[in-house]
Order: sequence, then C-alpha cells, then structure tokens
Amino acid sequence: MNYRSKVRYSQLALGLAIALASAPAFAQTTTANIGGRVTGLGDVAVVGAQVTITHLPSGTSAQALSDSGGRFAARGLRVGGPYRVTITKDGKTEVIENVFLRLAETTTVNASLVPAERMLEVVEVTADNLAHSPFSATAIGAGTTVTRDQLDSFASIQRNLQDYARLDPRLAQTDKDRGEISVLGQNSRFNSITIDGVGVSDTFGLEANNLPTAKQPISIDAIEEVQINISNYDVTQRGFTGANINAVTRSGTNEFRGSVFHVFRNDSMAGDRFNRAAGTFFAPPESEDTTTGFTFGGPILRDRLFFFIAYEDFTSTRLGTDFVPLGGDGRQVFITPAEIDATRQLAQSRWGIDAGTIARPQQELRVEDTLVKIDWNIAENHRANLRYTKTDESMPIFDGFGATSLALSSHGRIQNKTFESLVGQWFADWTDTFSTEFRASRREYESAPLNASNLPAIAVRFTGGTPPPGVAGGIRSLNFGTERSRHFNRLATTTDDLFFAGNLFLGDHEIKAGVDWSRIEFFNAFLQDTRGNYTFGCLLTATCANSFEAGRPLQFLAQVPQPGRSLNDGVAQWQLENLGFFLQNTWFVNDNLTLVSGFRVDRTGMPDSPLFNPLAAAPAVAAVPGPGRPRATGGFGLNNSNTLDGEILWQPRFGFNYTFDSERQTQIRGGFGLFQGSAANVWLSNPYSNTGRATSIIGCGTGGLPACPTTGPGIFSPNPAAQPTALPGTPPAANVDFLGENLDQPSVWRANLAFEHELPFWGAIFSAEVILTRVEDAIWFQHLNIGAPTATGSDGRALFWSPGGQNTNCWTDGGAPITTGACAGLNAPVARWQNNAAFNNAVIALPTSEGGGQNFTLGLTRPRQADGWSWSLAYSFTEAEEVSPLTSSVANSNWQAVAVFNTNEDTLARSPYLVRDRIIGTLAYRHFFFDGFATDFGLFYEGRKGKPYSWIFGNDLNGDGVTNDLMYIPRAFGSGEVVFRGGAAEEQAFWNIVNANGLNRFAGGVVDRYSDFSPWTNSFDLRISQELPGFFKEHRSELVLDILNVGNLINKDWGRIDEIGFQAQGAQARSFVNYLGRDAQGRYIYGLQSGGLEDFITRQARGESQWAAQITFRYRF
Repeated sequence: MNYRSKVRYSQLALGLAIALASAPAFAQTTTANIGGRVTGLGDVAVVGAQVTITHLPSGTSAQALSDSGGRFAARGLRVGGPYRVTITKDGKTEVIENVFLRLAETTTVNASLVPAERMLEVVEVTADNLAHSPFSATAIGAGTTVTRDQLDSFASIQRNLQDYARLDPRLAQTDKDRGEISVLGQNSRFNSITIDGVGVSDTFGLEANNLPTAKQPISIDAIEEVQINISNYDVTQRGFTGANINAVTRSGTNEFRGSVFHVFRNDSMAGDRFNRAAGTFFAPPESEDTTTGFTFGGPILRDRLFFFIAYEDFTSTRLGTDFVPLGGDGRQVFITPAEIDATRQLAQSRWGIDAGTIARPQQELRVEDTLVKIDWNIAENHRANLRYTKTDESMPIFDGFGATSLALSSHGRIQNKTFESLVGQWFADWTDTFSTEFRASRREYESAPLNASNLPAIAVRFTGGTPPPGVAGGIRSLNFGTERSRHFNRLATTTDDLFFAGNLFLGDHEIKAGVDWSRIEFFNAFLQDTRGNYTFGCLLTATCANSFEAGRPLQFLAQVPQPGRSLNDGVAQWQLENLGFFLQNTWFVNDNLTLVSGFRVDRTGMPDSPLFNPLAAAPAVAAVPGPGRPRATGGFGLNNSNTLDGEILWQPRFGFNYTFDSERQTQIRGGFGLFQGSAANVWLSNPYSNTGRATSIIGCGTGGLPACPTTGPGIFSPNPAAQPTALPGTPPAANVDFLGENLDQPSVWRANLAFEHELPFWGAIFSAEVILTRVEDAIWFQHLNIGAPTATGSDGRALFWSPGGQNTNCWTDGGAPITTGACAGLNAPVARWQNNAAFNNAVIALPTSEGGGQNFTLGLTRPRQADGWSWSLAYSFTEAEEVSPLTSSVANSNWQAVAVFNTNEDTLARSPYLVRDRIIGTLAYRHFFFDGFATDFGLFYEGRKGKPYSWIFGNDLNGDGVTNDLMYIPRAFGSGEVVFRGGAAEEQAFWNIVNANGLNRFAGGVVDRYSDFSPWTNSFDLRISQELPGFFKEHRSELVLDILNVGNLINKDWGRIDEIGFQAQGAQARSFVNYLGRDAQGRYIYGLQSGGLEDFITRQARGESQWAAQITFRYRF
C-alpha cells in the first residue's frame, strides 16, 4: 500500500530527502523511537526547528528541537502508527504524514528545507517496504522483526511466538512437541522471552519452550509486533546467550476497537499417523482444540487515557503420547496387553493396588489468559502505561512412556500452574536532548501437581523374546504408581525487576546510561522417592510377575528424613539477584559511518547459602583393598554451601555500520561483544535441595548400592507412608550437590559481520551474514561418588564394575545382570564398586570456557510491494560445540544425559541442539478480489537437516551406573579385540550394521558423540484468509484456514519428522549391541540386542509429522 506525503506550501517548502529506515535500538523494550536530521541548502544543519511527532489514533504527541547539528529524536513512542511529523521553523510549518514505527527500532526521518522552486512535489513512501528495510545508520547486530502483517499472514496452529520466531533462518523449532527452539545450536534454556519489556520466560528453567506455561501467557491477538534479537550490542541487552524474543502488546486508541474470535480443530482435520513397525497408517486419536477470546480497547479520556483488554480461553484434548502396547496403533513397545493385564491383576490381588489402565483417561488441557493495559498521556512530554496479566493452566501429563516403556494411568498427574505479572513504565522527555525511561514489574508463578495416585513409584520389567521388526527389544518397563519426582513437589517464584535509563544527545553523540536490578525468590519443594521407588526385574518374561509377587525388587530407593528432621527441611528457599550498570556512546561520525561502543557490568547476588555439610567437606579417603567390598570413606573436600554470590562480569561491546554512497542502498555492519545469560535457576537450586543434611537415601541394587535381597521376606511396601527406613548391610546415604569454585552465569563472546545490497530487480534485497560464538563461561556436571576405577577396558576407558560386573557368566544374553546363584551377594554385578557408602549421588556443577560455533547465512528478501506480493528465501549453515548439553533440571540427570568415553570427562563435542543446514522460504500475496475486502495467502517452507545423535551401548559398559557409554568399533571383522557371545554369525551381523551405517569410519576406536544426523525434514505451512462484511460499515469479519504440513496432505509419506528419540541416559542416542562382561584376557564380550538396530521414531505424539487444519472465525469492530 502506498502512502503520499502531504505538504502545506509556504515561503520555505519542504523538499523531502526522506530516509525511513528501521534502525535497531536493541533494548528489550516495548516502544519505538524516531529521529533524524533537518538540513538546508548545501546540507547545512537547521538549528532550532520545532518537531512534533503525533500518534494519530491516540493523539499522543512528543516534542523535539533540532540541535546544532540539525538532529532531533524522540523515544518511548507507541509501536505502529500512522504518525504525523510536523516541522516548524520561523513560523512556517511543514507536515509529513503516514510514518510508521517499529518495535525497539528508531525510524529515521531526514528532511531538507529548500526554496520552493527546488521542492519535490510528490514523494511516494511504500510503508510495508520501509517497514522491512534493513538499511539504517544504526543497523548493526543480527536479528529479525516480525510485523503484525506477518503475524496475520503466516500459519500458526499453536498460536505462539515460537511459530513466528522461526522466520529467522538461524532459529529453529528443534522439538515441536515441547515447543523447544534453538538459535545457532545453543541450549534452548538459554533463550529469553520478553513481553512489554518484562521477562515471561520460565524463571526456574524447567520447561523446554522457555515459558512457564504451555503457551505464552498473552494471546497472539494482543501482540502488536515481535523482534528476534541474536547479536545485539546495545548495553541494555541481558539475560540470554541464545536469542531474545521481544514482543509488545497492543494499546487502546481514541476509537473503540475490538474483536471476538473462535479457533477450532479436531482429529477429523488431521492426517493419519504412521505405524513404523507395520508400515501402515492409522487414524489419529480423538481430540478437539478450541480457542475462544476477545480484544477490546478505546479511550477513557480522549487523547489522554486509554485501555486495552484481551482474554483467551484455550482447551485441548490432544494430549499424551503415541506409545502403545504390542499390536496397537502407534509407536509399539514390546509389552503385550496380556502382560499388562497380568501385572494389573497381581497388583490388585496381591497388594491391593489399583494400578490404573493403559488407556488414558479423557482429560483436557485448559489455559485462560487475561490482559488489562492502561496507557496514560500524563503531559506532552510524559507518558506512562500499566499492564496486568494472569494465566491459569491445568495440564494433564503422562510420564513413563518411551521406546521401551509404558505407563498405566496411576502414573499420571495434572499440573496446575498460575502466572501473574504487573508492569508499569514511565517515559519522560525532560529537554530536547535528554529523556528517561523507568520500568518496574513483579511476576508471581506457582506450579503444583495433582497426582492420579498416592503410591510408591513402581516399575515391572520384562526381558527376553524377539520383538517384531521396528520394535525395540531388550529390557522393557511397565510403570505405575506415583511418578518419583512428584512425591514431594511444589514450586513458587516471585520476581521483581527495576530498570532506569537516560539518553542524552550531544551533537553527533547519543549517550545512554542506566541501571537495572532483579530479584527472584524461590520456594522449591522437590524431593524424589519419598514414597518409595521400586523396580522389579527378572531374567525371563514368565517370572517377572513372581518377582513382584514376592515383593523382592531388583532396585529400590527411598528418600527419608534424617533423625530430628522432616521433609520440609529439604525445601529449597533462596534468592537470586542481579545488579547491572551500563554506559554506551552512539557516534554518528558522518552520513556513512556510525560507531557504537559501551559496556555493562553485572553482579550476581545469592545472599542465602545452602546448609553446610561438614561430612561432605571432609577430605576423601581412598578405598583400601581387603575382604568384602572396598569402599572409599571421608568426604570430597568441597564446600557445598558455595554459591555465585559476588561474581562480577564486565561486558564490553562494539558495533559499526557503514553505508556506501552508491546508486542502490548498500551497507556493511557488524560488531562484537560479551553477553551474560542466565543459567536455568533450577541448576543453581540443586545444592539447596540436596545438602545431605535433611534427608538420606535408603536403597539397593542401583547406583553403587548393594544388590537387593533375593531371599527372605520381600521389602516391598505398597503404603507410601510406611517405606523401609533401613536395609541390612546398607547404611543411609546422602545426596549432596555442589556449585564449583569460579562458577559463573553462562556468558559468550559473539561477533557478526553482514553485507546487504538492494538488487536492481524484483525490489529484492540480498544479504550475507557471518556470526561467531565463543564460550566465556559455561557449565558442566561431574559425579564425585563413582569411586576409583577397578580396571581398564581394552579400548582404554576406566571401568568401575565389581568383579561380578566383569564376569560374563553374570550377564544374560539380553544384557541384564544376574544377581542370583553364583552371582549373588558380593559376586553380583555392582556398579561404582569402590564408591563412598556414606553418599549416594554427589554431583558438582563446574565451569568451563570450552565451546562455541559459527553460522553463515545467505538471504534474498522482497518486502511487500504495491502489487501485493512478498517473498523471502534464506539458507543457514551452523556448527556448534559444547561440553555438556544440560538437558535436565536435576544435577544427576544432567551428568547422565551425556554420551561419554570416560565418565566425568569434559570433552568438547557437537551440540545436540544443532540444526546444521536450514532452508526457509516465505511467499505472501494480498489482493482485493472483492471491493474493500482483502484476500491473503501465506506459505512458509522449512527444510532442515535432522538432529544429531550418538551411538552407545545398550547397557552400562563402564560400571558407572549409567547407560551412556560411546560404542567401541573393532578394527575389522575377526580382528579379535572383541569377543562375540554368539560367535562368527553374530560378529558378521554386527559388521553388517556397522558398514550399513557408516560406523566403519570409526574402526579401531570409539564413535564420536553426536556423530550422525537424523534424516532431512521438509514441511510447508499454508494460511488463507478472507475478509467478509460485518454488521456495520466499518466492521469486518474474517475467515482463516491454517494448514500445517501441506505436503503430508498431498502424500502421507511426505513431511514426516524421523529422529532418534531422547533418553534420560545418553540423551539422543542409538544402539544395537550390549556389554556382556569380559573374558579372561580382559576383552569386551559383545551381544547384539534382540531387537537389532534401534530404529528412528516418527515424531507424532501431537501430530507434528502429519498435516493438520485449523479454522478461525474473527469479527472485528
């Protein structure tokens, strides 16, 4: 759409040399800015010109005077428009109409006052083109702006910010089920999401989507604009080392405006799921999603006080998992319905336990979002706003499902969450050259589970048998009872933020200085296994029930209060503070060159310390060989009360932009700087929960504990309040977590260099950009209680097995340990053989400066033109490395979820969040087929390389208690470094798999972590919308059709996401061989898994591999 500048004639005419350009201001802000330069003949600065900037819908205005250099600026303005810019000098007035402003950007309006005879009579300004233009004197860092036009043009069935953030080619949805996004291969937890300048990210770091709830706590209909910041050198940027997604909400105007909408989809509007095992298709489970809401805004006092309200109610029964018993429709697990029925009946008849059913109860996710916003024009140069939001969520969660596990309904829960925020802002223009911004906010968050049962956590294992093709074999588990992490669990946080910044214009310099402060108060009740946790194992399928019937578990854990303590003493209550100061100078050297330099300094405060544990701080004493089991004694020589309190980081930043004097716009921009993010606060909270002073661990058969009794009365108790508090020969053990010395918040050095050029055809813009990332501070985890090695494997790795763990006669063909007969007692396979009996898990978070990555992106963009067309095409190549993927919230789980050669190694490897190759394309068209009623088409394409994965053994090779050991590939067939229990035939089968998957490139060594990639994925998402008449002339109704994964609608084999699934130990890893002990020469004995090579899985728990349609009806008034 074209907008024409309207000029009022006078003795001095305004000959417009207007450059309306998007210039990132880079702050995590809610507003927009305008600035420029007024000149006369010969490019001489016009001093003292009065500039009035008026937001026409609300009547909001700001005043400025051009300084000695002719420059003027106004900050803290509403996003959008239209604005009228009025310039007055010597009693003569000129007006520029239809100026639109972008979120967190400075729109530059340069005007030249010339005699009337030199005036340009007509200047055409294409608003949409200018809105997307990257050319600006202050465009420096890497990022993408998503306008309201784009929010309306492209499909988003989830109606969330993540769907639109993917418009940046460097940012990908790495897990559509969980809403996980990653930029430049960085950990998804290192992103931040801000709305109206206030963080709405998950303050504790539990959720993969970076949000406290299943969807962002504000309706997408209430969002005005979104900005994705990747490498922004403004000193107000803080709190992330990945990406910042910054959005601003809409505001009321002088007219009453609003909308009502209803969004609907169900299972009949979705494609068939894929059964990989059978190679067939089946209908998706019955489901229905609905979203109903409204927006309404207008004046309370015209030109002075405005309101805006938004409400949204979302419900969904499209929940749960697609894992099913053998023979079912879905991802089959090698557990039969008959085995499930037998276990359920035994639980009821023998123990009086209602284990539930394999069929999930019909439950629905419900989320209610409410927003109320007030904007106040206090005076001509003072503006303020106040915004309140609340989200209530009730979400059914079904844990315990995986490629080799199923769960009954007693294992599920409903997670209830509440999120409230209040934010106020004040913008003041004190003089023509000095302005300030003040912001204060509070956020409160609470999450608590409503469990489906009050029982111990129970798992019954099944082994043996040969699964059908495509179904994993080995050890399988049926889970029921209360999930172990919800036995004692409640989370609450309160976050307070303050921000103050001042901007001073001094000639060609803009000086920015300020301070920000935040404080988070945590209450985290998280103690696992307080109701007991049992795993019943067996050697043959037929005897599984007998183990459960006798009450003799293979593994048992219970966390119990220490004498004189209660579970409440294990609640983590602490505070995290951050105080930041910043200073920045933006120097407009000349019309071609802009330099930005500055720094910020952040101080971390943790005024509360974990309860000191003197036993853990005692020196370690090595195990002494002798009769029985040798065990280490003493402690670890470390202070568990250490925190990050007082850590300070100085962060220098620099950027530049150079604009060429060329016929077509051309610029080079770039910069570098140090950015401090924020660790998932749950990692910092672990030492407060696990001090070793409040609770102890009672257990057997796992993590270095003695084998569970196989004779005598069983130890199982179905009463969660009456668990065993002592076991013969097993003293209570403590869990202790530590924060290492010199540990700091994550930080990275980031640099970018970009080139943009306006092409002579299509109205297109070519861009090329390089981004480099280097780690300054990162985190990895080490387990302190593995014990000393007991042997060295034939491939050179340290082993921690008991003698029984190295005895091949104590291993079944399926890779399960034997703990009966000659392999009972001290002869049983026991991991962590020489660890310290006084402790269970002792894990420390340590600092590292290893890691980084590089990205190269090429792009072509054509912003929307008068013909209604817009399109873009981009390719992004990324490499990224890190020491630890940090996939979990629990310290011990973070240690486990790394595929390793040697336990506790800090080896640099490819990031599991990496999307190495990514191609995106957009195509949008708007046309008025019917007079005054727009028709819009929007198509989004993404093609990307699959996620990386590792190759590991199917069980624990090194005896550290974790199945995360990278696979060793012998030199060649018959080379003799490895013995195959099944002889030459099994060895040949092993090499067939090795050669077919390219693993022979690692022959004679260990496979690298994340060495391979899942298959390439393609998807197309389509939106078609049509405006229709309303009940009154100015009203409009709208019908919108979104179709996700259009290719799958055309062909069922297209658009599938096939990946190697995530597992708690080893993360994204694949296997086909088990460790079965060692022979007399110390060689590993291999045995192929009964199911053969673990297959890819099709990601479809929520239909992400199938087409899906959604219909929206909206009425605007």
